[in-house]
Amino acid sequence: MTSQDDEVAAEVIVEERAWLADLKRELFAGLAGVFAQARSRLAAFAYIGALLAEPGDRRSCWQLAQVAGHATPRRMQALLAEHAWDWAAALAALQRFILARLGDAEAIVVLDETAELKKGTATVGVGRQHAGITGQVENCQTVVFAAYVTARGHTLFDFRLYLPKQWCGDEQRRERAHVPEEVEFATKPALGTAMITAAADAGVPFAWAAADEVYGRGGKLREACEKGKKGYVLAVPVNFTVKLPSGRTAVVSAVARLIPAAAWETRSCGDGCKGHRDYAWAWAATASPRHRVLIRRSLSDPDDLAFFYCHVPEGRPVTLPILVKVAGKRWPVEECHQQGKGQAGLDQHQVRTWHSFHRHTVLSMCAQALLAIAAARPAPPAEGPPAAGTADQPEAWRDTGKLPATADDHPPGQDPGLVKVSVPEARRLLHLATTPISHATRDAGYAWSRWRRRHQARARWHHYHAQLKAARVT
Repeated sequence: MTSQDDEVAAEVIVEERAWLADLKRELFAGLAGVFAQARSRLAAFAYIGALLAEPGDRRSCWQLAQVAGHATPRRMQALLAEHAWDWAAALAALQRFILARLGDAEAIVVLDETAELKKGTATVGVGRQHAGITGQVENCQTVVFAAYVTARGHTLFDFRLYLPKQWCGDEQRRERAHVPEEVEFATKPALGTAMITAAADAGVPFAWAAADEVYGRGGKLREACEKGKKGYVLAVPVNFTVKLPSGRTAVVSAVARLIPAAAWETRSCGDGCKGHRDYAWAWAATASPRHRVLIRRSLSDPDDLAFFYCHVPEGRPVTLPILVKVAGKRWPVEECHQQGKGQAGLDQHQVRTWHSFHRHTVLSMCAQALLAIAAARPAPPAEGPPAAGTADQPEAWRDTGKLPATADDHPPGQDPGLVKVSVPEARRLLHLATTPISHATRDAGYAWSRWRRRHQARARWHHYHAQLKAARVT
């Protein structure tokens, strides 16, 4: 490396450090007004900072207090259980921070639940219920989340704790967990509907809603979207019934058999680290000109079908590529869950009461959102002023990794480019930028970051190349 290269790298490091530090200060400034007392505010900032530190197996108040440099866990415990602050106001401040950085009129709100496995019986909402992360009935909490998904990035935006029926009817259990009197039993689709309605009523910019079968079969969710003039692409079961243009009704599995072979199109619903996510797609009209049935078929197993019921509001074009794109954006909420749990301790709490759980979840969402926004892809160049949150995006964080165009392309040379900064990588860089460490340690950390991104770019090139070769063979 030449001395000129050294100078350029040093300038980039300084730029990245300043940008990350400013981003963290922006989040904390938005949250500051939630806390009437300085002790609560400082404890909350320390809590988020400790969540963003090197990940561990647990992030209880004991571990977080140790990372924050506290002598005991008392301040962290009091923050969650005793101090007077409104977690709903903190969530609203977080949402404003997200929209300031990622707000997009074409955004998609994606609903999905996740399970947080627990061993005891006292934690609010815990019980024997299906856990999607294991596919089995487990002792767990279930939380329904709404993720805000844009072309630049995605992060958790809202949440509702699912309270099982056995909890809702047990007054002693509710009292021990401090469940508010107004909280009643609500199904997961009802919780999702409440979040979609709240977002639409608050003027949150988004155009679409997406969700899996649990929510797709809920008529009230569809009504809420249509009332708010939002489109949706919702997965539905094989026995979901639609009304065809002829006037007769049919289940969607029967509709699939009416699709002629020539009507299927192979399209990618998004890029993955190992290649394009290609499927065969087809759609069918219904009796409503604004509703469609979208069908996805596996290329390797033609019997593997998935069905979506879609609504496109007035004034929007009804096209297959648009619906395929929205359907493909369901996966980011799963990634948000993984990032929240792995990078921000979303499920690693040891709290039992209603308010403590909600406070921990909001603070964990703050940590996850900070990382997701830091890692967000810069907006593409456009006429006029830059979009919110893009003017100061470090150039060095862009995805410069090369991809093969054909199966005959040769591997990249010494410089395959860099993949864009991921959420785990953003956490490492944020740690380097905001932690008092030596210059040598910081410089080594940035060098390792670039090595990892370059290695990942080379691996991605070979994954995509292998996919192209396999497609040519078939």
